[in-house]
Amino acid sequence: MRLAWDSRRVLVAIAGLGLLAALVILALRWTVELGYHQVSIVLDGPDWEATAAREGRDPNAILRAAAARGATAVAVYEWTLKRLAEQGRVAYASSEEIQSQAVAGAIAPAFRRILAGGELRPRAVYVAAGPETLGWLESALRDFLGPQRIRRVAGLLEVTGLRDDIEQIGLGYLPQDLRRMQSLGLTPVLRLRNYAGLTEDGLHRKVARLVGLGGGYTVVFELTEVLGYDRLVRETGNAFKTAGFSYGRIEVFSERRRQRGDSQLAAQMRPHVIRLFSLTPEELQVLRPGEARDKFVRSARERNIRLLYVRPLTGGAGRSASEANVEFVGAIAADLQRFGLQTGHAEPLPDLAIPRRLLLVAAAGAMAIVVLGLIFLGDAIGAPVPRYWAYALTAGGIVLTAVLFLAGPIVLWRQLLALGTASVTAALAVVIALRRIGRSASRPGVLWAGVQTLWVASGISIGGGLLVGALLTSWDFMTAAQVFLGVKIAHLIPVVLVAVLVWGTSRTPRSWRGTAQALWEWSAHPLRMRYAMAAVLIGFAGIVLLARSGNFGLPVLGIEERLRTITEDLFVARPRTKEYLIGHPALLLAGAAMAAGWRRWVLPLAAIGAIGQAGIINSFSHIHTPLLYTLLRTISALVLGTILGTLGTWAVLAVATAVASPRRSS
Repeated sequence: MRLAWDSRRVLVAIAGLGLLAALVILALRWTVELGYHQVSIVLDGPDWEATAAREGRDPNAILRAAAARGATAVAVYEWTLKRLAEQGRVAYASSEEIQSQAVAGAIAPAFRRILAGGELRPRAVYVAAGPETLGWLESALRDFLGPQRIRRVAGLLEVTGLRDDIEQIGLGYLPQDLRRMQSLGLTPVLRLRNYAGLTEDGLHRKVARLVGLGGGYTVVFELTEVLGYDRLVRETGNAFKTAGFSYGRIEVFSERRRQRGDSQLAAQMRPHVIRLFSLTPEELQVLRPGEARDKFVRSARERNIRLLYVRPLTGGAGRSASEANVEFVGAIAADLQRFGLQTGHAEPLPDLAIPRRLLLVAAAGAMAIVVLGLIFLGDAIGAPVPRYWAYALTAGGIVLTAVLFLAGPIVLWRQLLALGTASVTAALAVVIALRRIGRSASRPGVLWAGVQTLWVASGISIGGGLLVGALLTSWDFMTAAQVFLGVKIAHLIPVVLVAVLVWGTSRTPRSWRGTAQALWEWSAHPLRMRYAMAAVLIGFAGIVLLARSGNFGLPVLGIEERLRTITEDLFVARPRTKEYLIGHPALLLAGAAMAAGWRRWVLPLAAIGAIGQAGIINSFSHIHTPLLYTLLRTISALVLGTILGTLGTWAVLAVATAVASPRRSS
């Protein structure tokens, strides 16, 4: 029994209600995004100062010049014994090193007294410094390690422990260090480091010392771990939130580069988290200044990054490295302002509370779309979905969503609903748009049919994208703490579904057994070389498509990087290459082929066209991308794809007419 058309309309109506709820949810998100436009350009303090010193310039003058060109903050690293010794402020040695120096007759004067007094303690480090510095060190180390491991002896500071560990302990900051940066017009960003022997008492004393320097700082961690990893991450987050600090979370595209404890700390500090983008020194060495600038600006525009962490470039043609870097900062700031962003003090993204009733209605719309997809698939393969099953599946999904709401977080269920909606909507959009096309004998009519197919399908896909975007709208998705599930699957399923659905419309399946029998008979046909070559090419294209989807995969080709730069300059929002260059022209040509009666070409062209529709929905699934930017890039790709597709279709029709004319005359 086929599902009656009025029952399908019920499902469409539920999907429409879900879309209305989605629009309300996205309007709430829009209001948050509109006020979130302050971007902080953070200089890496030690690297910038080293660049200036290398040229014999005053580091303060270079930092002040960068602040005048748009830099707003500077990263200040904690003092360690090793860094203090490199600047000549302290001298330190382990008890074993002091004994070795004595044997060699080269003992430093500062350590002679303790050696002569026989007070060396095994596995201890001895520090010599001026009275003021030594007092500060004693206070910092007592707070961090506890008083039982610190004592004064023979005018030195004795710290029990291994030298390699103690010399790398983050000791905190001297107040004058932060005041100096503030006097240059730059807000300090505190770069802290973890210590494996950190205790809970030591953590609270450390945070108290940071609070004594002032409140409201942003902290970014050094090396491979966040502070407190791995036993005290929760306590670290609570202490920082109480102190009013923000966590600068470094964006990574590989789990290997993620700092250990990062995700746990970000969840604990919600919403006091600001996303940070940086380029490593190795990346800066191979990028041209313009390319590096574009990456910084693009991260702020496309991914809601609000901390741009800038290390110095190695130099510039005909200019000193310091001048080139000041100009580089100015170029970043100018581009940010050109695209509607402002340089200033970056704040965390406000938490966004979505009413559960709205989300439940949106989830109902998503379930209705998935069930509609099952209905279309059942009709295509000769296994129609009974009416009661359609309603039962939809109602079951709604009830399950409501139950999960009561049980607690439903992140995984929302991700699964979004994945199902994205996969099904892209396929339905192509099939529904093609079913509206009738035969046309004129070239303008064929062209118009192609344009109509593309725009109708894209309108449906945009609606599905809005629904997906609403399902995933929340603080954790907007800050990329959670992401859309199954990016590669959402690109592959629509292509396969469109192929099956278009194939099913070209025949009248009596039952699923008849469909299976037809496929079995088709598989018995001899394999021709051209079909084998086509299968290999299609398989290779599919592998490339999947490998290029998401953040992990094949690198961008040079020609594609150039196309991205050109389209970024032409349009307010850069359109996606796979949409305007592949998917949209192919779908337009599929509609034209349908109107012209070229039935054998409709299926492969429609399947390729599904790539563009999946790309539209995928853009809306990037919740960390501002909604306005997603809408603009979708429209840009649609306009550009329409132009390219129309030109391509016109050329194909012209060639087909030229080839057919001699045949008719003969």
